[in-house]
Amino acid sequence: MNRKGFIDFNAQNSTKKSGRAYSYAKAIDILDIVLKYQDVINLNGKSLYDINDPIIIEEILNLVKVEVKKMRDKKPNIFDNGNPAQTSYPLNNYCSAALGSYINYIKFEQDKAADEIVNQEINPQTISEKLIRHFDITKEGEDKITTAKHRRGQDYFRRMILNNYNSRCALTGIDVPQLLLASHIIPWSDVEYKNNRLNPCNGICLSALYDKAFDKGLITISPDDYKVCLSPALLEYESEDFFDKHFACIDGQKITLPTDYKPGKDFLAYHRDIVFVR
Repeated sequence: MNRKGFIDFNAQNSTKKSGRAYSYAKAIDILDIVLKYQDVINLNGKSLYDINDPIIIEEILNLVKVEVKKMRDKKPNIFDNGNPAQTSYPLNNYCSAALGSYINYIKFEQDKAADEIVNQEINPQTISEKLIRHFDITKEGEDKITTAKHRRGQDYFRRMILNNYNSRCALTGIDVPQLLLASHIIPWSDVEYKNNRLNPCNGICLSALYDKAFDKGLITISPDDYKVCLSPALLEYESEDFFDKHFACIDGQKITLPTDYKPGKDFLAYHRDIVFVR
């Protein structure tokens, strides 16, 4: 992360001559000075541009919001050092906005580096292992930091899977992004297979209804011919109108396969044997 990169990132996402890119950079400069003299978050003498963890920047953003409120209430705060710019920038929300933009900048750079991993590697297992290290999601647990890192990895997984399927549901062809999900074949929660959490062969692009049915084991996909099988638990609803409309029509249907990273047959066998409701 660096100042020029941050300016360029904001310039690309701003109207010309808006000045926002340089205003945000100035706000980060001010925060670099101010944060040296507070004792809530220890940055070990680092500039904000030395920090590439969005979780830490989010903590700083929360701190700034609290301190700006103190400033508005005319209470002692971390901006009390007599510099007019260090008053006007936070009061006009430039510091908070700049930190929010910096979080997006970090994520943009992380995704760009992740894209390089995917583009340079051929083996999907290696891709998964390198992405797991890249997003630092090796730790298990329910703490805030672990949850946030897992979410970043899952967000990238969705993007990778949607790209692999040209942003279309493998069953229906629906291409409305808001309705598409990256369905894990082996669930994320199965720690025995955690090295495959970000494996592009462990995901299928499905629209919301079929993602949920797949996740709950009401449908599965045969590893032999990539055709859909319906669970007996779902067949109990054969007499319902919705069954013909949404499920009878996909029974035995072969999914649309991507050019790269077809669903792993071992993964599909796991889903059929472990997840599928018989």
